[in-house]
Amino acid sequence: GLYCTSTVDFPEMTRLAVRLMLPLTGNGDNRTAPLDVEAVVVRREEVNGSSGATRYELGLFFTKIEDVDRNQLKQYIDDN
Repeated sequence: GLYCTSTVDFPEMTRLAVRLMLPLTGNGDNRTAPLDVEAVVVRREEVNGSSGATRYELGLFFTKIEDVDRNQLKQYIDDN
């Protein structure tokens, strides 16, 4: 899954298409690679920011992720 913040309100149980821009490690030039997954909002909390702007803290559960993408994400997490 994934924790993120958003300026857009997504109610719980909303299905989302999510694109993560995963840093490519070991290349020295700060490139990224897209990682596309499908997710459902399982937790949502409204938070007022210091500037007064409302934001939303979201907990997402991945409902579809390809094996190659799962392995790439796991490798990134293990390396960091």
